[in-house]
Amino acid sequence: MKFGLLFNTDYHADAHGPANEYYDHLLDQVVLAEALGYHSAWFGEHHYSAYSFGAPAVMATAAAGRTSRIRLGTGVSLLPIHHPIRLAEEYATLDVLSGGRLEYGVGRGFLRYALDLFGIDEDESTARYREALEVILRAWTSQDRFSHHGEFWTLEDYQFFPPPLQQPHPPIYASATLTPESFEWTAQHGFHLATACFVPNKEGVRDGIRLYRETLEQRGVEPGSLDVAGVFQMFCGETHAEAHRTAGVRVVDYLDFFGSIDARSPHRSKTYEHHGGGTKGMFAGVTSEMLDEQGLLLVSDARGLVERIEWAQDYYGLDYLLLEVGQGGLAHELVLESLTRFANEVIPHFGSAPEVA
Repeated sequence: MKFGLLFNTDYHADAHGPANEYYDHLLDQVVLAEALGYHSAWFGEHHYSAYSFGAPAVMATAAAGRTSRIRLGTGVSLLPIHHPIRLAEEYATLDVLSGGRLEYGVGRGFLRYALDLFGIDEDESTARYREALEVILRAWTSQDRFSHHGEFWTLEDYQFFPPPLQQPHPPIYASATLTPESFEWTAQHGFHLATACFVPNKEGVRDGIRLYRETLEQRGVEPGSLDVAGVFQMFCGETHAEAHRTAGVRVVDYLDFFGSIDARSPHRSKTYEHHGGGTKGMFAGVTSEMLDEQGLLLVSDARGLVERIEWAQDYYGLDYLLLEVGQGGLAHELVLESLTRFANEVIPHFGSAPEVA
């Protein structure tokens, strides 16, 4: 089991202070995570309401400059709203400057507001996502000039620079949560899988992971050769009750915030209509204890988290956990305490002790 951090944080001026202090604290958390032996630190991409990062490649590059071992990722890079060559350049440069530490998480995005902001038709988002990734991989792996004539982008006699350090290219983690087709497509292309384990339809997520692995086997690919990464909100407290008092309410506040953004631009495509139209109704009226009872959170003491992770391994078949921390305006010092306690008291239960740089 690998353990990484996923920073999808919501900025609160009263809790975080000015932007420079806020970003410094997040980078301090990455530095500590490396010292404690966490595998990775990923940065989310959003473009509104001070949510996550409008420039995740910049944050990851800043983290690369302060670290030497921890891998750096995106959770996720929103491919449909950007030109793929710009993304290929930014993230190949990150891979080079970090010494080959990029884990490139990609997706079409779940919140429709981003598509509206950049003038992208929601019904085109899947096709844009897939074509953009095709172009990025072509750019990263082509030895000579190449051309591309697609539905959305055209390139003529183009030569890419810089080539990523990892060959043939940095690992790709494609997101899939709602639709079986997304799990199947990810397997058909031989990508690692990243999925959300905090959504209430955990049976659907489990079935999607099974479909992913079955599709890999049909292609002659050993399922164990690719990661299945699951996202949970995490806080490791001294006791279960203290963890929920301290961080559980923050998680619920964050989910309410997340749903409020989704409600600003309701989904209209058939895909989202089929799944209830978005996240607004998913978490209405819940408490952290209710989410905990459903197995949707990692908020407890160390013993409780060990038990929940063992359950998640068995239920989902996960081999990589991406832990969302510091949401809802949780104080920086509390995040540091949680990360330290989790590394010292939880991670050692899942194989050897963390490798400390």
